[in-house]
Amino acid sequence: MKLSPRFSFLFSTSLLGMLPFLLTAQNQILGTWYSNGRAEIPCTITQQANNLVFTIGTNRSDGYFTNATTVFATQWNASATLTTSGQGLLWNNQIWTRSPFSGYPSIAGSWGLAAYPQELYPVEQDNTFFTLTYQGKKLPGFFTSANTITIPEWNNAIANVSPDGNSITWNNQVWIKKSGTTSPPVNNPPITQKLCRPELSSFYFAAQALGTVWGGLATAPSMLTPDAVAACSDALNVLDATLGIMQCIGFDRGRIQNLRGALAGTGTRQLIVETESLIRDLQAVVQNLRLSCDNNVHISALYIGGIHLGAAQAWASSRQGMPTPMPVAVQNVIQNHLSTARNALSPYGASIPQFDLSAFGRVNVGSMNSILPNTQIVGIETQLLWAVALSEGCCTCTGG
Repeated sequence: MKLSPRFSFLFSTSLLGMLPFLLTAQNQILGTWYSNGRAEIPCTITQQANNLVFTIGTNRSDGYFTNATTVFATQWNASATLTTSGQGLLWNNQIWTRSPFSGYPSIAGSWGLAAYPQELYPVEQDNTFFTLTYQGKKLPGFFTSANTITIPEWNNAIANVSPDGNSITWNNQVWIKKSGTTSPPVNNPPITQKLCRPELSSFYFAAQALGTVWGGLATAPSMLTPDAVAACSDALNVLDATLGIMQCIGFDRGRIQNLRGALAGTGTRQLIVETESLIRDLQAVVQNLRLSCDNNVHISALYIGGIHLGAAQAWASSRQGMPTPMPVAVQNVIQNHLSTARNALSPYGASIPQFDLSAFGRVNVGSMNSILPNTQIVGIETQLLWAVALSEGCCTCTGG
């Protein structure tokens, strides 16, 4: 995957550079607010320049602006962000609104995709504010209108809530309400599956594809080009389809599609964070599988090896047509990925005796030919894929 390199700029701090901070007092937030839009829970903010005082009930805290849209309450040790054009002040556990609101549909309960009944995402709601528990993390959100909601940590993604409150439509999927309570997921019996060379080679290739997304994002500009979006989307679809085949790996595939849906409108810095989180969480699932494999190997070797080999290839691809030799820092990144891949795959060597692990150390990252490092890594990827596809070893896999 060929992506352009990302550039960063360093600005010196000066009085002129501090001007936006000095002007934050122009954001007038003094007055009466309402916790979660409830008329019966008024809050007050007093303001003098950048100095603030927050009061809710008998609780009081001094505070100040940290930037033009963020405030900090000292005694509460809490930050809040101005949102919805300054009409909301979002804390981690509630939102204050300029005006009282009511009459929102109830979305409290357990949600998920219809195709995955075992996956439940509990939602707790207080009027305009709600908390979604997703992959063990609590995400705050709020209603932006009578039938739309947003979750700021998901790049302010907007979803439509049906009038009856039984479906939530995101830009790439539809959630349905599974129950009226936030009950824990049903414990279904784990799936046991025989994994041999077709499945194992597919799994390695999917890991490699995910690695190219990771490395490609790291070398991309601040926003992905349409070609880069298409390439990353194709790679994530490979991963999604492979996990659909290998059902003993019980991973939330909705996260893959969420990431795919965010590619076109999200900055690469945030996409890198989400991709790395997905890589780590999937690795934890793979490492917790109950496996019985020939040669006492573990498929996590294929996963880690594929991830880092794919990332190395993406970095090398980004330097094609660029001045040579490539910068030492980039050489080190590629070499580190190759070294990690080689170390991870070493225990798997008994299952793929025809593959030469020493090839990882022969990639000429300092070449005066800008195409050579990428060509050499692609060659390793192809040879490894064939070696796994022709291997005789199998694994019996049971979900962890």
